[in-house]
Amino acid sequence: MKIALPTFKNIIKSLIIALILATAGYFLFPYLNINELAQTAPERLLAYSVLISSFIAGILVVIPMEFNLVGSKQVSVFVGNLAFKANANDLRELFADYGDVQGVRVMTDRATRRPKGFAFVEMDKKGAKAAISNLDGSEFFGRDIKVNYATRRKRAA
Repeated sequence: MKIALPTFKNIIKSLIIALILATAGYFLFPYLNINELAQTAPERLLAYSVLISSFIAGILVVIPMEFNLVGSKQVSVFVGNLAFKANANDLRELFADYGDVQGVRVMTDRATRRPKGFAFVEMDKKGAKAAISNLDGSEFFGRDIKVNYATRRKRAA
């Protein structure tokens, strides 16, 4: 199982939610009919507000991530025999006709930074199936590309 880490966007979103909730909590806690909170020092009240709001903000950001991970019908498609001049945008346009493309990775050599001639396209399962059946063996940038489901490479011993 792949563990999804929060993106920078999700971290900023949770910080903004926490800040809003902490500010609201700081001003609303004294108006609650809880005697202990009404007599609490402002510093402690602020600490309670930040603690509770951070917990709530974390939950509000993480739960959608978990649903995306569990309900994900996204698959990786391998594209082989790729022309060296083809880039990620070209592949995104090609595969967009068949479904929602989440990402494209054109593999390059670490030393030379030149394309290796293959790529991976992340897309929804239905679109992947349609793309594989329609694009496998088709011509793209003058070459017959190989398109199939990506498989994990076995580690060398």
